[in-house]
Amino acid sequence: MLYQNTTIDTTKLIIGNCKIETAVYGTSAASATGWTNLGCGIVNEPTHNLVKFDTQCGNGPDPIEGIADETFTVSGELIEFDASVLATISCGALTSSAGSGSGQTIINAGGNTDLTARAFKITNRRLISGVTQSTVILLYKATIDNGLQFSLKSDNDTDPVSAMPFSITAKKDDTLTAGSQLYQVIHTYNPA
Repeated sequence: MLYQNTTIDTTKLIIGNCKIETAVYGTSAASATGWTNLGCGIVNEPTHNLVKFDTQCGNGPDPIEGIADETFTVSGELIEFDASVLATISCGALTSSAGSGSGQTIINAGGNTDLTARAFKITNRRLISGVTQSTVILLYKATIDNGLQFSLKSDNDTDPVSAMPFSITAKKDDTLTAGSQLYQVIHTYNPA
C-alpha cells in the first residue's frame, strides 16, 4: 500500500520572491541598521555550490569524500536605476556621484582593481493563512561577479522595462567558526 501526504504544513513553505539588501562586510543579520535595500527586482536561484574532493587509491575503493571548497551564488535582476545602490552592490567596481543637473546621478567605472567584500541579506516574507513567516539568507562575505549590464528593449515592447542582471558569490569568511563561515538561513514562523 502506498501512503501519500494529504496535507501541507504551510509553516514550511517559501512563497514568492525576496528583498535583497547589502551592508558593510561584518554586519550581522540581527543589525537593524546599515542595510541598503537594492530596490525592485527579482532574486533567482540562491545556490550552495560544493566542490568535492576524494582520496583515490589505485587498487581499492575511495576511502573518503569531503568538501574541498564551497561558495554560495545568487543571481537576479534589478529594475531601478539608482546610482548609489548600483555603486554599493558593485563592491568597488563603480562609483557614483550627483550630477550638476536636478535629479541627475552619475556612475563612473574603469580602473579600480580591488573588490571590497560586502554582506548580503535576502529576505522572503509572506502572510500565509493569517500568519507572518519569513526566510532570511545572510551571506557574510560576498562580491559581485559582473559589471553593470542592461537588457534594453523596444519602446513598444509589451514589457518595456529594462532589467539590470547581477550575480554575487559568497566565499567563506575565515574569521568565523568553521561550519558557520559561508551563510545562514533563518526561517521564522510567527504565530503572533
